[in-house]
Amino acid sequence: MLDIETQLNIFAELTQQGYLDSVRILPENDLNNFKTHKIIWAIEGQLTIAGKGVTLCVGVDDSFPRCLPKVFLRPPDALGFIPHIEDEGYICYLDSEGLLLNSEDPFGIICNALDKTVDVLQKGVSGSNQLDFTNEFGAYWRRVSSKTLFAFLPVDNVLRKIFIYTNNKDTELIADKISNIKAYSNTHSQNLDLLTKRTALYIPLKDSGFVLPPDSNNLWSSQDVKMIVHKNLSEENRRLLKYLGRKWKSEELVVLGIPRPRGGMTLIGILFSGVIGGHPLLSGRVTNSLVPVDIQRFDPDYLLHRGGSHTKLSNFRVLLVGCGAIGGYVSLSLAQTGIMHLTLVDPDVLKPENIYRHVLGKKALYQPKVTALKEEIETKYPYLSVTTYQADIEQAIKDRLIDLSHFDLAIFALGNPTVELYINQLLHSTQLKNPITVFTWLEPLGIGGHALLTRPNELGCLQCLFTPATAIDTPLYNKSSFAAYGQSFGKDDLGCGSSYTPYSFLDAQKTAESAVRLGLNALTESERSSPILSWKGNDDDFVAAGFQVSPRYLLTPDQLHTSRYNYINPQCSVCGEQHG
Repeated sequence: MLDIETQLNIFAELTQQGYLDSVRILPENDLNNFKTHKIIWAIEGQLTIAGKGVTLCVGVDDSFPRCLPKVFLRPPDALGFIPHIEDEGYICYLDSEGLLLNSEDPFGIICNALDKTVDVLQKGVSGSNQLDFTNEFGAYWRRVSSKTLFAFLPVDNVLRKIFIYTNNKDTELIADKISNIKAYSNTHSQNLDLLTKRTALYIPLKDSGFVLPPDSNNLWSSQDVKMIVHKNLSEENRRLLKYLGRKWKSEELVVLGIPRPRGGMTLIGILFSGVIGGHPLLSGRVTNSLVPVDIQRFDPDYLLHRGGSHTKLSNFRVLLVGCGAIGGYVSLSLAQTGIMHLTLVDPDVLKPENIYRHVLGKKALYQPKVTALKEEIETKYPYLSVTTYQADIEQAIKDRLIDLSHFDLAIFALGNPTVELYINQLLHSTQLKNPITVFTWLEPLGIGGHALLTRPNELGCLQCLFTPATAIDTPLYNKSSFAAYGQSFGKDDLGCGSSYTPYSFLDAQKTAESAVRLGLNALTESERSSPILSWKGNDDDFVAAGFQVSPRYLLTPDQLHTSRYNYINPQCSVCGEQHG
């Protein structure tokens, strides 16, 4: 709550500096008009917008001045129907996302809010921000909607017949076909085939059109909708409407696609009932009021884009070999980025000692890692196809369960350099173009992790990193290592057969992120060569345990990045011979 001195200062400053005329602090009873906005103190005054005197109310909640004040136009329609004014007169003058406020200057915050508000109102009256109506059409439509449907439609520019699926309860789903809904649910279950269905029309409007949303006090009539649709149809869609509208029912749902100037499309639903004499958008007549329907989108384009993922990744096929601590995080990250075809290979089950550093935790105890990860991924994310093989990768290749050439990207997180060097050789010993491959591993006690990219038949591979077995001082040494040569890091708590490398889930998570980013950059061609990316952690625990770091660990992060291609060996026995 603002203290009395601050309240009086704001009152005095607004009056003296001429922001508002006839300023008054609202009595407590008047604050009830703004209950939904939790206003605890407000001040009201007059100003002139485009030659017309209007009343503005500036209110604050108990978080002010750590949040923006709320400004209201009274009455809400004082300037007509203009953008950014909500029903109660609340004015959306500024997006607060990422905004930094000087909370030591509450009066300055209020003045800035008033300046922004005046600008929004003046643009609204002049019509210069009219396109904002279209950009925010969905928000206006939700205000008037009394019903919600969930859409699994590809949103495009083709007018077509669609279906409403229901189990005769409240939930209604819209899709071109039931397989769209099955794909979202990651299921082939025939239970969804039992849903009843009825037809509707999807009608996308032209990009160049402008559609004014309805005022909540002045909803569209059937004639309004008919005029809007026919004014904004392409010739091809006009022909399709005439054809598909030949058959009509007494109740018709239409889903309109309204292009947004900022890109994308807003879907709105309109339910016509009491239809007689033809389809309501053609020759028909409607005897009942329209029902505005809010359409919530669940199509992959919308979900991926809104979630910061990439639809362009959805067709790539990715192989993940090794579903341990790093691989677990890799698998979830791949699903979140928009990869929709994922194959997992790992022979192991999740054991108690894995619980704290594996993404699955104890709920997957004693389950095969591949099947438990598949369930985890498919439960969390829609539109995925996850194939699993509980097998060693060498055996899976030998048994022809896995054909590497069928994948666009392969990520190996085995923690077994001997097997990975074999795979690396396999990749470079054929004329295959696929897959782009990332090998990833981490080092003990938090000193770092690595991800190396290699491309079949191109220079730069895992073998390039290793010294020859005949090297006198450091045979078979990984030159990227942050640990000095000749040290052993395996620990065991239970004796033989229980050895493990000490690292935490944070190390695994960071290494997985590096591997996924590198793989995706290669798929999208923002990385066109074959670098090794290394992250360097703190060596306190490592040194305290009596170990020594390598000279490479002493490089700065910038030096590590700059030298990411230096490992490539043109005389490499694996990738070098291909270019000999």
